[in-house]
Amino acid sequence: MAPLANVPALSAPILGFALGAGLYWSVARDLARPIRPVAGASLLVSTILGLFAYAPAVALLLEAEPDWGYAYFIPAEQLPRWLTPTLVLVAAISVPLGFGAALRACRGRATFVKSWFWVPLGVGLAPLVALSQRLGLQASFEQFHGDFGVRHVVGGPLGYLLVWALVGLAGATWFARRCLGFLALGGAQGS
Repeated sequence: MAPLANVPALSAPILGFALGAGLYWSVARDLARPIRPVAGASLLVSTILGLFAYAPAVALLLEAEPDWGYAYFIPAEQLPRWLTPTLVLVAAISVPLGFGAALRACRGRATFVKSWFWVPLGVGLAPLVALSQRLGLQASFEQFHGDFGVRHVVGGPLGYLLVWALVGLAGATWFARRCLGFLALGGAQGS
């Protein structure tokens, strides 16, 4: 049995950190220009992204397919009830943590330490790639291990749910990026 650390549910906070760091990376030059500091307001934008876009996407996937979220290593009903809400909250705060860590690492300079984005992204994606055979299937724990009722994610309800979650998250990230750009523009103009 593979270690429980290699499941999508536990990759979510690491990928959230990478999302926050990547969000900062996308606006690093813009945020370095303002005359008045906008760090607090920009951190608020990343917090809103984490709370209202990333955390709901993680929660939706973990509630809709909990056994898939743990890669069929353990039945979701055997896990403590507090685990899923805790993982969702940790995923929510991981986005502003990644943004804040990248912001602090840059200390107002436009240069960015790219490892703040690439390392967490690689660490978060590695288990998903390693478990792609398991994650390509939709079933309950019993169905997966009993080899019945298993269907492919692509073209199934979970596949559509993943697509909608990713599209929604991409849209929210684009909107957050635009808000940060406008925030930096307003800071540069002194308004």
